[in-house]
Amino acid sequence: MSINKGIDFLLYHFDSDSIFPRTIMTKKLGKQEVIYSKTKVLNHFEDSNYVDCRINAFPSYVDYKGIQRYPPDFIFIDLDRSDFKTLRGLQTTLSKTLKNISRLLDGSKPTVLWTGNGYHIYQPLESIILEQYDIFTGFERPSNHFLKFAKDYPSSGKADTSNNPSFRSCLLRIPYSFNSKCLGKFEVRDPINTMHSEDSQVSIIQEWNGFRPSIKFLLRDFLHYLINQKIKERNKMIRNISRNERNYTIFYENRGGKYEWIEQLLKTPLMDYRKHVISLILSPYLINVKKLTYQESYYILIEWLSQCNMTRKLDFNPNYLVKSSLNTASGKGIPPMRLDTLKNKNIDLYHNIAK
Repeated sequence: MSINKGIDFLLYHFDSDSIFPRTIMTKKLGKQEVIYSKTKVLNHFEDSNYVDCRINAFPSYVDYKGIQRYPPDFIFIDLDRSDFKTLRGLQTTLSKTLKNISRLLDGSKPTVLWTGNGYHIYQPLESIILEQYDIFTGFERPSNHFLKFAKDYPSSGKADTSNNPSFRSCLLRIPYSFNSKCLGKFEVRDPINTMHSEDSQVSIIQEWNGFRPSIKFLLRDFLHYLINQKIKERNKMIRNISRNERNYTIFYENRGGKYEWIEQLLKTPLMDYRKHVISLILSPYLINVKKLTYQESYYILIEWLSQCNMTRKLDFNPNYLVKSSLNTASGKGIPPMRLDTLKNKNIDLYHNIAK
């Protein structure tokens, strides 16, 4: 009766129209298996003596031939006991993570389970398929990356680093099932509820309140995360370039040279003339001087505009402006406007840059 109740409790978190087919895993199975009904789920769990009973947070048809067909509508955060020096540290992180979730997601109250080794946090979302939106064009599998972002962001990076949730591997433990890693061990107890009769049994600490916040609450921060990841990847690639090749890159060619002011401009958000800077200076510079690809240039310019937006809200569509400017720079092949030309054309912008 307990395991049946635990299955119902977890299935309640999923979209009622897409509960099955879905994969499960048990100690006895040792691998994921696609299941089409709750009865089959219960049969497998009974067959495994209720040990290591898990079910995927997502249905088994999330994509087809590389096309994303299901949204990232579930956040899974694993706080592992072994990552903390003390139980107090684990408990403090749980409290902060729940406060962050409430702040970021409009007062949400997720499910919290004690697994014997730590806490699992489950938060359903009202979501969208990110691949279908222009703003995520150029990013590889953004819906899948969102699951990893949503694991680390509310927990301030303290979630279990060995747990990398994806649509095919986001396995959730069932309340009232047993964790094989903790069978027979009684030294680690849940700091909130010390009344457990069996520490290897998965128990419910907090129940989800049924509210599905919109994924849109997190999309701005997620976009910044994607852009920063691209920048980190590029910087890592540059560091790996041989010394001879690196001598031809912008970091040596223009250090202290005629384009140094543009490099500084890329690090400096502006309150005004953002359109002029993108069209006349930064787009031609990245495409025709640095010889970056269209996508690399796009990420850099979108990030620069997002920083500008923090100083003063943009009054134009950044996505359209950047794409249009890069296309123009690529088509005409013109260099960026020179400082002395800018001084004659737009003295106010010149003074802003000079500062």
